Amino acid sequence: KIWEEFKPEYILIRDKERLKILNGIKGAKILPFDEGIKEVISDRRIDTMFFSSGGVNDIEWIVLSIRNEKEVFISSKESFVGGGELIVKELKKRNKTLIPIDSEHSAIFQLLEGKKREEVERIILTASGGALFGKSLEELKNAKPEDALKHPTWKMGKKITIDSATMFNKGMEVVETHLFFDFPFEKIDAIIHRESIIHSMVEMIDGEIFALLSYPDMRYPIEYALTYPERRRNRFPRFNFHKNLSFYPFNKKDYPCFEIIVEAGKKGGTVPLSIVFADEILVNLFLEEKIGFIDIPRLLEKVYNNVKKRDLSIKIIEDVKSEVREIIEREVRNCI
Repeated sequence: KIWEEFKPEYILIRDKERLKILNGIKGAKILPFDEGIKEVISDRRIDTMFFSSGGVNDIEWIVLSIRNEKEVFISSKESFVGGGELIVKELKKRNKTLIPIDSEHSAIFQLLEGKKREEVERIILTASGGALFGKSLEELKNAKPEDALKHPTWKMGKKITIDSATMFNKGMEVVETHLFFDFPFEKIDAIIHRESIIHSMVEMIDGEIFALLSYPDMRYPIEYALTYPERRRNRFPRFNFHKNLSFYPFNKKDYPCFEIIVEAGKKGGTVPLSIVFADEILVNLFLEEKIGFIDIPRLLEKVYNNVKKRDLSIKIIEDVKSEVREIIEREVRNCI
């Protein structure tokens, strides 16, 4: 359906069986992903790369795109958090900046424009709280995938919706904020805002707070990134000011997954990659009902306490993933 509507020149497929099926499409170059992505990135006619897949598989290709002087847009949160040190290093070498796609970071980007960095007191990320906000420990113990997938405002994929419920997603966004804007961790806060209308806030040293509000629709930040520095009129849904906005304190101790990924971000090296990949495995195990909801933070902490910190490089990524798999397999066996 996508090919029929947009007629892309390249179609890259990771699944070998699907590759055989799609080979019959005429008018498109259909290639195995790892081979095809290199060809796409090296194609001089292509000036922009947009990375939006889940997981940590895009790190190498994001770095390669920057090295090939492409304009890069990233909504691949896991890849940016896991490989952030490498990506930022490549950007700094070329004096390039990224225009974020995530709604929170798009908001921060816009709110910081025209402001002196030394006058910014803190950045405040908003979190919806996810589908299980306000649930008791007993309810969390018994939570099923279908319970955690009922997000109050956003329509998202399963993995990110579970990450929203554990607050791992918000922890990744703290790390992203640090990487995107070179802002210290201690000056990045979060608050629960159930309606997802305020996407982020910036507090100044004089106590004034700037906020970006819009209807929760990813088309807003995507369009902003693609048309920057201009703005275009659109027909996206508008926020109704007759509705109430609510806020609740963000108690970090209630969300161990949040704290684990933030601490991993502070450690740096391969640790963020290890934790992001571990979360990917654990969320899949929960969706398959092989572990419980509260097993996600418990096992994530086991990984955090057992992984080695090494210098991050493209070559070491598969070794890091193997180490994480071994730790999780061992810990899951131990609890059966």
